[in-house]
Amino acid sequence: GVQSRLYAFIMSLVHNPEQAADVLQATNLVMWQKADQFEPGTNFPAWAFQIARFQVMALRQRQRRDRHIYDDETISAVAEEFEQRSELIEDRLAALSHCMGELNDDGQQLIRRRYRDGLAVQQIAAELGHTANRVAVRLHRLRVALLKCIERKDLQEAPA
Repeated sequence: GVQSRLYAFIMSLVHNPEQAADVLQATNLVMWQKADQFEPGTNFPAWAFQIARFQVMALRQRQRRDRHIYDDETISAVAEEFEQRSELIEDRLAALSHCMGELNDDGQQLIRRRYRDGLAVQQIAAELGHTANRVAVRLHRLRVALLKCIERKDLQEAPA
Protein backbone atom coordinates (compact mmCIF):
# COMPACT_ATOMS: atom_id res chain seq x y z
CA GLY A 1 0.00 0.00 0.00
CA VAL A 2 0.88 3.68 0.12
CA GLN A 3 2.56 3.29 3.54
CA SER A 4 5.11 0.73 2.33
CA ARG A 5 5.78 2.79 -0.82
CA LEU A 6 6.27 5.93 1.29
CA TYR A 7 8.63 4.14 3.66
CA ALA A 8 10.68 2.70 0.76
CA PHE A 9 10.83 6.17 -0.85
CA ILE A 10 11.97 7.82 2.41
CA MET A 11 14.54 5.04 2.99
CA SER A 12 15.95 5.59 -0.49
CA LEU A 13 16.72 9.18 0.55
CA VAL A 14 17.81 8.93 4.18
CA HIS A 15 19.40 5.43 4.23
CA ASN A 16 18.62 5.00 7.91
CA PRO A 17 15.72 2.81 9.10
CA GLU A 18 15.22 4.77 12.34
CA GLN A 19 15.20 8.15 10.60
CA ALA A 20 12.98 6.77 7.83
CA ALA A 21 10.48 5.56 10.44
CA ASP A 22 10.56 9.01 12.12
CA VAL A 23 10.02 10.77 8.79
CA LEU A 24 7.17 8.38 7.92
CA GLN A 25 5.54 9.14 11.28
CA ALA A 26 5.95 12.88 10.71
CA THR A 27 4.49 12.46 7.20
CA ASN A 28 1.46 10.60 8.56
CA LEU A 29 0.95 13.27 11.19
CA VAL A 30 1.03 16.05 8.58
CA MET A 31 -1.34 14.07 6.30
CA TRP A 32 -3.74 13.70 9.22
CA GLN A 33 -3.48 17.42 10.08
CA LYS A 34 -4.01 18.43 6.44
CA ALA A 35 -6.63 15.79 5.59
CA ASP A 36 -9.21 18.53 4.95
CA GLN A 37 -6.91 20.01 2.28
CA PHE A 38 -6.81 16.77 0.24
CA GLU A 39 -9.23 16.97 -2.67
CA PRO A 40 -11.08 13.67 -3.15
CA GLY A 41 -10.68 12.34 -6.68
CA THR A 42 -7.11 13.65 -6.99
CA ASN A 43 -4.01 11.48 -6.74
CA PHE A 44 -3.65 10.49 -3.07
CA PRO A 45 -0.22 8.77 -3.43
CA ALA A 46 1.18 11.87 -5.20
CA TRP A 47 -0.12 14.09 -2.36
CA ALA A 48 1.39 11.74 0.27
CA PHE A 49 4.74 11.63 -1.58
CA GLN A 50 4.78 15.43 -1.74
CA ILE A 51 4.35 15.64 2.04
CA ALA A 52 7.03 12.96 2.57
CA ARG A 53 9.35 14.93 0.30
CA PHE A 54 8.91 18.05 2.45
CA GLN A 55 9.50 16.02 5.61
CA VAL A 56 12.77 14.65 4.17
CA MET A 57 13.81 18.22 3.27
CA ALA A 58 12.98 19.35 6.82
CA LEU A 59 15.12 16.51 8.20
CA ARG A 60 17.90 17.54 5.83
CA GLN A 61 17.78 21.11 7.10
CA ARG A 62 18.15 19.81 10.64
CA GLN A 63 21.21 17.82 9.56
CA ARG A 64 23.11 20.08 7.19
CA ARG A 65 26.40 18.51 8.36
CA ASP A 66 25.49 15.00 7.18
CA ARG A 67 26.94 14.48 3.70
CA HIS A 68 24.58 11.53 2.95
CA ILE A 69 21.55 13.81 2.73
CA TYR A 70 20.70 14.88 -0.81
CA ASP A 71 19.73 18.29 -2.15
CA ASP A 72 16.13 19.23 -2.94
CA GLU A 73 16.56 18.64 -6.67
CA THR A 74 17.81 15.09 -6.15
CA ILE A 75 14.98 14.41 -3.72
CA SER A 76 12.43 15.63 -6.28
CA ALA A 77 13.96 13.54 -9.07
CA VAL A 78 14.03 10.39 -6.92
CA ALA A 79 10.45 11.03 -5.77
CA GLU A 80 9.13 11.28 -9.34
CA GLU A 81 11.01 8.18 -10.46
CA PHE A 82 9.81 6.28 -7.40
CA GLU A 83 6.15 7.24 -7.88
CA GLN A 84 6.22 6.09 -11.51
CA ARG A 85 7.95 2.82 -10.70
CA SER A 86 5.78 1.92 -7.74
CA GLU A 87 2.63 2.49 -9.82
CA LEU A 88 4.08 0.29 -12.57
CA ILE A 89 4.95 -2.43 -10.04
CA GLU A 90 1.43 -2.27 -8.56
CA ASP A 91 -0.07 -2.55 -12.05
CA ARG A 92 2.18 -5.50 -12.85
CA LEU A 93 1.28 -7.27 -9.59
CA ALA A 94 -2.43 -6.75 -10.26
CA ALA A 95 -1.96 -8.14 -13.80
CA LEU A 96 0.02 -11.12 -12.47
CA SER A 97 -2.70 -11.86 -9.92
CA HIS A 98 -5.37 -11.72 -12.65
CA CYS A 99 -3.31 -13.90 -15.01
CA MET A 100 -2.60 -16.49 -12.30
CA GLY A 101 -6.38 -16.80 -12.00
CA GLU A 102 -6.54 -17.75 -15.69
CA LEU A 103 -4.27 -20.78 -15.18
CA ASN A 104 -5.83 -24.11 -14.27
CA ASP A 105 -5.41 -25.36 -10.68
CA ASP A 106 -2.46 -27.63 -11.56
CA GLY A 107 -0.66 -24.74 -13.23
CA GLN A 108 -1.27 -22.40 -10.30
CA GLN A 109 -0.06 -25.06 -7.86
CA LEU A 110 3.09 -25.68 -9.90
CA ILE A 111 3.95 -21.96 -10.07
CA ARG A 112 3.32 -21.56 -6.31
CA ARG A 113 5.46 -24.60 -5.37
CA ARG A 114 8.32 -23.30 -7.51
CA TYR A 115 8.24 -19.54 -6.86
CA ARG A 116 6.31 -18.94 -3.64
CA ASP A 117 7.59 -22.00 -1.77
CA GLY A 118 11.00 -21.93 -3.50
CA LEU A 119 11.12 -25.66 -4.25
CA ALA A 120 13.64 -26.96 -6.76
CA VAL A 121 12.33 -28.50 -10.00
CA GLN A 122 13.70 -31.89 -8.84
CA GLN A 123 11.72 -31.71 -5.56
CA ILE A 124 8.49 -30.87 -7.38
CA ALA A 125 9.11 -33.68 -9.88
CA ALA A 126 9.64 -36.17 -7.03
CA GLU A 127 6.40 -34.99 -5.34
CA LEU A 128 4.41 -35.40 -8.55
CA GLY A 129 6.12 -38.54 -9.77
CA HIS A 130 7.23 -36.84 -13.01
CA THR A 131 10.66 -36.34 -14.54
CA ALA A 132 12.45 -33.08 -13.72
CA ASN A 133 12.53 -32.35 -17.46
CA ARG A 134 8.74 -32.65 -17.75
CA VAL A 135 8.26 -30.25 -14.80
CA ALA A 136 10.82 -27.78 -16.22
CA VAL A 137 9.08 -27.76 -19.62
CA ARG A 138 5.67 -27.25 -17.97
CA LEU A 139 7.03 -24.38 -15.82
CA HIS A 140 8.51 -22.76 -18.91
CA ARG A 141 5.16 -22.94 -20.73
CA LEU A 142 3.36 -21.50 -17.68
CA ARG A 143 5.83 -18.59 -17.45
CA VAL A 144 5.39 -17.85 -21.16
CA ALA A 145 1.59 -17.93 -20.76
CA LEU A 146 1.75 -15.60 -17.75
CA LEU A 147 4.08 -13.19 -19.54
CA LYS A 148 1.81 -13.06 -22.63
CA CYS A 149 -1.23 -12.49 -20.42
CA ILE A 150 0.51 -9.67 -18.50
CA GLU A 151 1.60 -8.02 -21.75
CA ARG A 152 -1.98 -8.28 -23.07
CA LYS A 153 -3.28 -6.57 -19.92
CA ASP A 154 -0.59 -3.86 -20.24
CA LEU A 155 -1.73 -3.16 -23.80
CA GLN A 156 -5.41 -3.07 -22.79
CA GLU A 157 -4.74 -0.61 -19.98
CA ALA A 158 -2.16 1.56 -21.75
CA PRO A 159 -3.45 5.10 -22.28
CA ALA A 160 -4.22 5.69 -25.97
